[in-house]
Amino acid sequence: MAPGGFLSEEDIESRIAYSEHDSGHMATSATELRGSRFRKAATPNTGNLGKQSTSNMQDLLECPVCFTIMYPPIFQCPNGHTLCSQCRARVKNSCPICRGELGNIRCLALEKIAESIELPCMYQSMGCCDIFPYYSKPKHEKNCKYRPYNCPYAGAECSVTGDISLLIKHLKNDHKVDMHDGCTFNHRYVQV
Repeated sequence: MAPGGFLSEEDIESRIAYSEHDSGHMATSATELRGSRFRKAATPNTGNLGKQSTSNMQDLLECPVCFTIMYPPIFQCPNGHTLCSQCRARVKNSCPICRGELGNIRCLALEKIAESIELPCMYQSMGCCDIFPYYSKPKHEKNCKYRPYNCPYAGAECSVTGDISLLIKHLKNDHKVDMHDGCTFNHRYVQV
């Protein structure tokens, strides 16, 4: 950490690297989105200073602590640093950037800007190519057919997780389940 408690560029890069390699964390961070083939191309800068690219807006919506996209309520310190509601509870009323007191200041402008962007599904690495408006993305992800599921085999504490096609193969091969046409099973999805 840089002198005075501020995050240096090196600290931020190391957090990003850690976040990207943490296999248990499927965050949709702005860093991940920048290189995504699913993101719509930003409109070129034609001299209109009031317009920001989609990538810049995604950067604004990234929480500086957990690096995930922030959803309302989005809080800010008196100096304008923003923070997601989950991290606000963890930092005990102190801004992680400037160490100022957080209070209950909401960043309504950023919440309003967020309504205008579209983001890819967090399960894009598992095959989902869909892009959603900011507010409808969590609803889709809750029901995305590409989200990971736990093995549904009754009576076994099986730790296998994956998409439906992987689980069908797993049930046939490892649990010797007869998966005839019309066979169904209850999906228990993995919480992320």
